[in-house]
Amino acid sequence: MSQVVVCIDDKGKPANIPDLEMIITRSFDERDRQATATNTSGVRIDLDKRSDLDVSSIWVKSGRNITMGEANMQRFVAEYLQNNNISAVRAPRVYLAFTWGIFGFIVTEYIDGQTCGYSDISLVAAAVQALINIRSPTLKPGPVGGGLMEHPFFVDRKSCIQYESVEELQDHVNGILSETGRRGRVNFASELANYGLRLCVSDLVPVNFMKDSNGGIVAVDFGGYSFLPPSFFAFTLRYGGCSNFALRVARTLEYPSPPNVTAMAFRRDSSPDFSQ
Repeated sequence: MSQVVVCIDDKGKPANIPDLEMIITRSFDERDRQATATNTSGVRIDLDKRSDLDVSSIWVKSGRNITMGEANMQRFVAEYLQNNNISAVRAPRVYLAFTWGIFGFIVTEYIDGQTCGYSDISLVAAAVQALINIRSPTLKPGPVGGGLMEHPFFVDRKSCIQYESVEELQDHVNGILSETGRRGRVNFASELANYGLRLCVSDLVPVNFMKDSNGGIVAVDFGGYSFLPPSFFAFTLRYGGCSNFALRVARTLEYPSPPNVTAMAFRRDSSPDFSQ
């Protein structure tokens, strides 16, 4: 078996969570049976529940593109929402997160519910508002604990490096704007002073939100979440190729839209690959 590296091990997790080898085996066994057009990385694994300390099911998200940055982001948001008694939205509790060779695994609470639709737009909007109001605990952009970030500004929606500071991010963005022939430049200093780094929800699609059995909204996919200057969220809504669902959600949101947004707008199909 390839080397397993554990990133998150919730000491209060249910007593009947399987061992890592069993999680890996069952995840691959169930993937083909449970795959759908909108879900290719997550599976429900049913368990024997023998006491109140157990759970009847868990959700396991796995794949080459599943990162520990996503796991850390989900864990932070889930705990933040719970600790601050925010009722508009919650996130599934993360029980385990680990890598096995080139594969990442995130083991979480299973949500019994339905994917949100257009009839839930007002509830999803309230959920997104609560999420984008969350400030970063540090001044380092990206997922909590570090990692590459997903955002439509970047080539293929993913940054090629991990940023250690907002200044480094600013310099890189300005380098991209220069190389793509854009006249505008960004300066995130005033944004940082006025708003700090805010949670950026860069993949605002219905499948990433569920309504649980109690009617509450649950954010269920954190691959596109990072802490960034607020202009990145405004960019997502204005230039990120958002769906009609996202645009309707955005109508009621209150968020800063600094002048940096205009400077950042460029043709993504002509932008260079900054992976070197």
